[in-house]
Amino acid sequence: MKFGKTFETHLTIEWRQQYMRYTDLKTLIRRGVDGAPTESETTPDQLLEYYASFEEHFFAECQHELTRVNNFFLEKMAEARRKHGTLKLQLLATAHATGHVSRSHTRSQNQSRSHSQLPSPRASVVSMPSTSSNRKLMTQRQLRSAYTEFYLTLVLLQNFQSLNETGFRKICKKYDKYLKSNHGALWLERHLTYIAFVDRRPLQQMTIEVEELYTHYLAAGDRAKAMTKLRVPPLGEPTPPPMVFRAGLALGMFIMLALAALFSYLRRPPITDNIEAFMRLYRGPFTWVIFNFFMAANVAGWQRAGVNHVLIFEIDPRSHLQPATFLEIACTFGMLWTLSMLGFLFHDLINVTDPFVFPLALTLIMITLLINPLPIMNWPARWWTMRLVGRVITAPLHYVGFADFWMGDQMNSLVTCMADYYYIVRFYAVCWLRYSNVNSCFDEDMFVPISRCLPAWFRFAQCLRRFSDSGSKSLSYLLNAGKYSTTFFVVFFSTMRGRTDVSCRWLCEYVLQSLHVVLHHQLHRVERVQLSVGCVQGLWHLSDLAGRAFVPPGEARLSAVLLLLCHPRESRAASLLGHRVRCALPQADHALQYQDLRQHPGDNASLHLELHSAGERASEQLRTLSGHARHSPGCPQSDAGTHAGAYDDGPRAEAR
Repeated sequence: MKFGKTFETHLTIEWRQQYMRYTDLKTLIRRGVDGAPTESETTPDQLLEYYASFEEHFFAECQHELTRVNNFFLEKMAEARRKHGTLKLQLLATAHATGHVSRSHTRSQNQSRSHSQLPSPRASVVSMPSTSSNRKLMTQRQLRSAYTEFYLTLVLLQNFQSLNETGFRKICKKYDKYLKSNHGALWLERHLTYIAFVDRRPLQQMTIEVEELYTHYLAAGDRAKAMTKLRVPPLGEPTPPPMVFRAGLALGMFIMLALAALFSYLRRPPITDNIEAFMRLYRGPFTWVIFNFFMAANVAGWQRAGVNHVLIFEIDPRSHLQPATFLEIACTFGMLWTLSMLGFLFHDLINVTDPFVFPLALTLIMITLLINPLPIMNWPARWWTMRLVGRVITAPLHYVGFADFWMGDQMNSLVTCMADYYYIVRFYAVCWLRYSNVNSCFDEDMFVPISRCLPAWFRFAQCLRRFSDSGSKSLSYLLNAGKYSTTFFVVFFSTMRGRTDVSCRWLCEYVLQSLHVVLHHQLHRVERVQLSVGCVQGLWHLSDLAGRAFVPPGEARLSAVLLLLCHPRESRAASLLGHRVRCALPQADHALQYQDLRQHPGDNASLHLELHSAGERASEQLRTLSGHARHSPGCPQSDAGTHAGAYDDGPRAEAR
């Protein structure tokens, strides 16, 4: 591999702008050579003048890059020294507080010799008593985490030092090659030999001291154990061939099993009563397969694009997963998934009476593989995933980071599967082995909408927590929270539209009743006719809209009229008409008009004429519907006939 590609592959992404511009300097050399005039076009003096001007410009650029790289290195070294001193004080103070000194005398001679080279804990603590007394001591676990992170920083700084030094040597060598001179080597010897960032001794000494401190105080003198915790894999290390082979083998097996499951379903589908259960029980576990496939594609894309996802997601660089590992995990889950489906489809051929044991076994195996606490099968990655999911669920209780946001967004993308997980739990906890027909076990209940709202609630809580933690109190967090809160309304109204039971149909009327109470208190000084004419029209259209969404239009319309026109002192007539709400809609409309006319005999003539015409039309409707009302279910024949007759010709008499 050429050094240009090696340079781009091995550099630390977050420090990309601080490295020397190797590619730009190489391009500058090529342009200088290609743009040089030929001997036939110019004189030798002009040619020498051109190369002298280009040499001056090129080495000026090299000097600028060298100064910039050296300044950044010195800045990082100063930060490393300060952090190293702070951690050393914390480590020695913790060792002195826990009595580590007394236990160290029992070690072997080799360990005692290494201990004699280290600073005395008691002397260090005594020399700076204010540091240990004013600062809270770190625990052993916190010290291990801090030292592994600090050691990683030293390794990255060593890589920065090595890559830039090699880059300057390569670019000067390339300059001498293309321009056939030795000025590049002379400039390198004159400027690079004594500059600070090429001196590797201070950084190496600090690295060795960190290893010794970690081995002696945090690894009980076991250097192999200490280096296992501290050692960082080489940057840009290619995927090991055995890992690629395993991933390819698992992918091939999964494809063959998936095709076999597809053809088996087409040729031998489950019985009709089990099809919905089959789909519900296998759609949820399939998300484990597709999620890992997409993770393999994402990690591969991030690595190609130079995105340091290990740093962004705060993953331990010693245990992060390669794309081939994600592919292997996805194919392993996929093979379990397809084998379980084949067992469900051919359960009778293998003498298994109940096919639903296969989805249960699949779910339990997947959960066991995830939560298995043994340090096998990528335990650090599994623990990171479980911890991240737990942080998302308990979002309002702690600070929210980028990885928490990312996992919350993934859950929102898989919101349908959240309901599938609930169906699986409910099926095996309530319905399995109790009902012969399992289709009713997958009917929607009140917890299904709640499960669909959970991912949106997680992100909503995360946004509120970020708004609370942000010093600027940016409104963007509140706007983002409002965006996710709309999911609650979407789920609510979609659930209400899908329901057809009585309680849900009348919920809209309860809302209108509350609106009536507000209007009654706000407009109690307005005349009753104005309230009827102005507000009923608005509620009439509102009830039409609500009726089309939730309830039959006639019922919602009648409810609005009843709630608005029936004055509290007319409770008897209101209760009577409300009891007839499903049986005699035209009768109730007629009755209300009749009551209004009786209570306002002094109204203008146009109102009397309008109600008189309405009474004429209603009387004809009552004569036609009275016979139907007698035979309507839930309406007593005597009551229907009596009230139909009682209201007959009422408006005519009152008009006269």
